[in-house]
Amino acid sequence: MSFRDALRQKDFVVAAELPLVPTSSRESIIADAGILAGTVDGLLFTDNQYGQPHMSPSFAAAVAKEAGFSPILQLGCRNRNRIALIGEILGAKGLDIDTLMFVRGNVVPEGFQPRPKAVLDIEVKELIATARLINDDEKLGTTADFLLGTSVTVHDPAPHWEPEELIAKADAGAHFVITQLCFDIDILRRYVECLIAKKLLHRVSLIVSMAVLDSADLAIWLRDNRRHAIVPPHLIERMQDATDPVAEGRVLGSEFVREIANIAGVAGVNFTAGTELSMIPRILTDVSAERA
Repeated sequence: MSFRDALRQKDFVVAAELPLVPTSSRESIIADAGILAGTVDGLLFTDNQYGQPHMSPSFAAAVAKEAGFSPILQLGCRNRNRIALIGEILGAKGLDIDTLMFVRGNVVPEGFQPRPKAVLDIEVKELIATARLINDDEKLGTTADFLLGTSVTVHDPAPHWEPEELIAKADAGAHFVITQLCFDIDILRRYVECLIAKKLLHRVSLIVSMAVLDSADLAIWLRDNRRHAIVPPHLIERMQDATDPVAEGRVLGSEFVREIANIAGVAGVNFTAGTELSMIPRILTDVSAERA
């Protein structure tokens, strides 16, 4: 079952980012994907996350597709003009990669030399609309059946807040949105309740991102480096106080998956990129055992 089909048919989907680095290879992608086989519905290949160059996510997605996995191809607006991005979308169509996620793209870290120029020739909403046109254009041969996604920022909504940006993305053709890293379940609940009240979750599926923690240092790094990440102080303190941070991170992970699965309106979870992929199946096994 593809991620697209899972999102349409399952009550709760699971996606995971597969980390890409300059040394990534066909073999390493297949090996990493194999660790998650049978436990996740989709593999997300991010586009130069943290502004760092790495293997082309389009190539990585094609390798995963060929190996029998369901890729989610992320494309960022920062580093390509519209012609290049349209070429990537047409390439995905030709490769039968049916799930695309569009983001603005990270700022390149300070000190990166030679410093690249930000392109930003096209906005995310326009890129979503462009992909929808490509999806429906019979003149391009067979129409694709793209599932189109983008990012969204969880926050504590103020009274009378209107989710204008998300409405615009849904109007452009987005089918699903993946949040930034959010470990504050109370803020998440209030945010989701607001989207339900605005009837937005009838239009887009909401997937919440989380990370597998193995130390307080990782929690702090994610808070400080992952864009708009919500990592509350009590979570960092919990990891600092743990006698076995790895084991505590596993417990915390299963607790959080259960919490978000019980929030009405949430369609699934996305595990952000990490070095210890094997912890993801263990957390999901723990959750399944507790539900049984």
